[in-house]
Amino acid sequence: MSARDHDDSTRPRTGRRLRILLLALAMLAPAALGWVGPATAASTALPTPTSLRVSTFTDPAVLAERLGDVPAASVPAVLAAAGDAFLVRVSLFDGLSPAAYRSDQAVVLSATGPGTLSSTVATMQAGVSSQTFTVSYSAPSPDVRATATVGKGSKSLSATGDPFRVETHLRFLAGEDTSLRSGTAGSDGAGCAVVDRAHPVCGRILLPQGATGGVALSLGDCPATAPCRRGGLVTQLIADLDPSVYDRTRPATMVLVCDKSLCGSGGLRSVVPLWSQDATGDLTPVPSCAAKNVIDAGLEYCADYVSSSRDGAGDSLIHVLFFKDVRGSI
Repeated sequence: MSARDHDDSTRPRTGRRLRILLLALAMLAPAALGWVGPATAASTALPTPTSLRVSTFTDPAVLAERLGDVPAASVPAVLAAAGDAFLVRVSLFDGLSPAAYRSDQAVVLSATGPGTLSSTVATMQAGVSSQTFTVSYSAPSPDVRATATVGKGSKSLSATGDPFRVETHLRFLAGEDTSLRSGTAGSDGAGCAVVDRAHPVCGRILLPQGATGGVALSLGDCPATAPCRRGGLVTQLIADLDPSVYDRTRPATMVLVCDKSLCGSGGLRSVVPLWSQDATGDLTPVPSCAAKNVIDAGLEYCADYVSSSRDGAGDSLIHVLFFKDVRGSI
């Protein structure tokens, strides 16, 4: 079960929920393992496990504290940068029914990708069908999968969870943070002050009216399956935008700052953002806005090339306007 599986139907829903992924055109040159909360135990004896399931997610309590009213469904299952804690849940089954071991069993955790988990050995308690462990991952990666192996030898069971991202940078801001209102909130955690050949792409967010609750802003590698250029980066924004203050004529803005080494040739319109309104959907080219700082009727996002520019250093600043749930890229 991932964080987005938790039911938020009883939670108040104020404003629109925003999930934005900006895939840029650039080259991006430990928590302890432990038992979290009570394991799921049975009141009567359970059958011996014949299979297991692995799920990875960020602690919902952490998300509630950091993001407030933003529902879990608007957040990726794992929201973490390298070294940040997240959860691995191991659930045991006999067919479709919960199962449990009659004695404690060793659990070995591993992960794909360039990094490693903070700890790799734990204990599955006797009599429990599900147990959750806290780990972190050591390196940024757009595609990490965690594997759990319970038991030893021919009777051991193993399973691998769904892929998840580990970001290079992740920060949480208050919805009223002045950097969001001024457009200086950068996905690198430093306002995109340094954009060069070694750090060629960064995203800045402008929310003129702020956001409801907290905001998450991150920067990480582009997924291998995404249609961005080699070495592309992802700027991710998760926020709750109030529809009474954000619409087609009063949009929010994401500015892609792209170093001249990548975006300096050709006209600005050759730098085409990619976008999706689904957190895991295919990314498609963003249409151009017909007028400055206005989203066309029938569109929910567009590239404002009138506002876009090249600065004195030759870097491109591409403006993308939005007002509701989207996922974007360049």
